[in-house]
Amino acid sequence: MAPRKRKKAPVDEGLFLFSEEEMAGKIENVTIVQTPEPVKTEEPPKENTETVSEKSVKESFSHDRMIAEMAAVLRQMVSMDESKIRLIALTTTMKGQQGLDLNETYCIPAVSDSEISGYELAAWCYCSFMAAFPQMKDKLQMPYATHYEKAKADARIE
Repeated sequence: MAPRKRKKAPVDEGLFLFSEEEMAGKIENVTIVQTPEPVKTEEPPKENTETVSEKSVKESFSHDRMIAEMAAVLRQMVSMDESKIRLIALTTTMKGQQGLDLNETYCIPAVSDSEISGYELAAWCYCSFMAAFPQMKDKLQMPYATHYEKAKADARIE
């Protein structure tokens, strides 16, 4: 009996963040289509129900450290080629989709052979994504735009 032939799934099936052309760097301009947001029903205001750990995470965030990490990343990225930056952007963004804890350590082989801190990972994710895919900055959903601008000024990068 002959082995069964497997059908190849078309590339268009499934959800993809980037197309093959975008991954290869062949597309320069991308049109972003905004989807309408669902109508929200008004809910009564909730009382302050934050747990102790949520408050400590908010209070322990260091703006200066994030700016310093981003400035260091931007300085390192100056000597990298576009394909390396794109690879780092994709790997760190995939890791970030699982959620980032700034107080943990992560192993990202595309960035470093040793473990990096959560701050370093967030800085690499934001800076590399902004360099590789600047037209999609609104899709990143990370609250570090002001930190990034200050880091660019500190690193003296245009």
